Amino acid sequence: MEAIKILANRQKLRIRLFFKGLEIGIFTGVIVAALRFLLDEADIFRPLWFQNFSTGKFFVTVLILIFIAKFLDWAIKFDKQVAGSGVPQIKGMLQGTAEMYKPLRLILLKFTAVILAIGAGMSLGRAGISVQFGACVGKFFSRKGNIEGNILLTAGAAAGLAAVFNAPLAGVIFCIEELRKEFTSETLVATLTAAVSASAVVELFFGVRPIFETITAKPLVIPEILKVSTLEIFAEHTAAPLKIFLCFVALGIFLGILGAIFTRTMLLSLEIYEKSNLSGSKKFLVPLILILPIGLNLPQILGCGNVLVDELLNREFNFEMVLLLFFGNWLFTLISFGTNAPGGVFLPVLTLGALSGNIFAEIGTSLGIFSAYWTTLLIIFGMAAFFAAVIKSPVTGCLLIMEITGQFSYLLTLTIVSGAAFMAADFCGGKPIFSALLNRKIVRN
Repeated sequence: MEAIKILANRQKLRIRLFFKGLEIGIFTGVIVAALRFLLDEADIFRPLWFQNFSTGKFFVTVLILIFIAKFLDWAIKFDKQVAGSGVPQIKGMLQGTAEMYKPLRLILLKFTAVILAIGAGMSLGRAGISVQFGACVGKFFSRKGNIEGNILLTAGAAAGLAAVFNAPLAGVIFCIEELRKEFTSETLVATLTAAVSASAVVELFFGVRPIFETITAKPLVIPEILKVSTLEIFAEHTAAPLKIFLCFVALGIFLGILGAIFTRTMLLSLEIYEKSNLSGSKKFLVPLILILPIGLNLPQILGCGNVLVDELLNREFNFEMVLLLFFGNWLFTLISFGTNAPGGVFLPVLTLGALSGNIFAEIGTSLGIFSAYWTTLLIIFGMAAFFAAVIKSPVTGCLLIMEITGQFSYLLTLTIVSGAAFMAADFCGGKPIFSALLNRKIVRN
């Protein structure tokens, strides 16, 4: 009798969590859609502003950048959770080492700060921010409904990632792989409902397309070698299957090493800013003032990076330009991220992965290992591999790339590349970036 009662209570809980997940997904979807719209508009307006740049525009731009720096400083002092990507804070809350007291205030403050910082051109991401916004919505509904807070917090986080990439499965798996580490049927009900409903809301505004518009606007031509599932069939499509397999493993190892280095340099950038004499709004002025020369000479590296990925897939850059974009984006991301300004790392990581994949493709083509026909695919595989190396969530990375491309044919290849990158980064001592950031925060507190 007691067992039946417990089962009935769990069924009632799952029903309540379903409807709560639905509410969380809808509200998160609206917030993320608004964020995406404003940042997309900023990506359109920014290069137009730097055209026909005059002395008058220069002084106006400087005044605007100073205002943004002062606002960022004020917002972070007013609420410390405005700083950073937001994902480490959510991990801390789920582990019981952090708390969120006023979720609606945090959404309003951080939303404004992100629009100003990334809209101006700082190289930061919007996905981690969206995860935090979703968690804020989950926190708000958990207080109102008196339901298990951690479940709804997780559901909100899944909704945020699902909404920003239009990738509900990746949102759910990210919560299992990176945030919660343990899952129940109740959590699955809430997260899946929230993720799907958030994606549906975003689709109402933007249609069935992810943040990287070129990937879905232009169908990918998949070589037959990537569509097969057994070594026997694999051998029928190529005279040298081992060579192709080793190329993918080499791509993963290359990206894994770069990812481990990138993680260390990101943590180092935070240390350098802390040890410098820059305080208050001065540290934010460093990347903000750099926007002026960058906007005039290399505008592709400003902002989240999704526009740059679209350009890589649409245009052919020479090798020297790809290298310049890679090192320029890497350096400016470190300068922006080191300030602890509000902004995430997902999109910068995917952008650097795309650039790294392009570099690998250029080198391989010049050596005659494969043709330029593979460049687009290696760019996309590079995104998944760099994600696996830095975020240390290879399953999420594979699912994310498959969902945003709409291609599930190359699961085997993505798994090989991401697995190799994960292992290479691990061998080089690379730590999961969000866990490293959380541990750093705990040690300093």
